[in-house]
Parts: sequence; structure tokens; C-alpha cells
Amino acid sequence: MDNTNPKTKTVEVRLAALTRVEYTERVEVPADITAAELEQLVQERYDAVDGGLYTDDPDYWEQGNCYATDAEGGDEKADVIVRRSRGALVIEKLAEKED
Repeated sequence: MDNTNPKTKTVEVRLAALTRVEYTERVEVPADITAAELEQLVQERYDAVDGGLYTDDPDYWEQGNCYATDAEGGDEKADVIVRRSRGALVIEKLAEKED
């Protein structure tokens, strides 16, 4: 490892992921229903269906707002250490936190 700048600081990296819950129901409608009526029906059903009926969709995963900020106070140990080696950042994972 290149230790030309051994000074370090601690930052908090906050990662967010957006997942989805969904609900499906079969609805019998008039054969001549219009696209606008279907859109209205969908919105009405969305407003009326209890959120407890939704189930997790494990296949949907989207990156949310991820960012890093300087860590404030506290003597907590870092979960991960990042070093610079030959001009590149190298991530070293530490042992898992004890509960």
C-alpha cells in the first residue's frame, strides 16, 4: 500500500434502494371501455385498495439517492476502510459489527 498520505477521516456513506410492492386483481369491465375510462378505473382502484393487500416484488430494485457526508462525532469504528494504492482507492471490508 502507498502510505504517502496516512491522514484519514471518517465519512458516512448512505445507500438507498427503491423497491416495489404491488397488488393485482382481475376486473370484469364492459367490452367497449375506453382507454380514458380504464385509466380512471385504475386510479379509483389505487385509491380504494388497502395498502396491506400489496406484496413485495423481489425482482424490482432501483438505486435511490446515495451519498456520503462527513461523519459527526462518536467513537464508532468504521465498517469499511478505504486506502489509496497506486493512485486508486482500494476498499477493505472489516469484520461484521457485533450486535
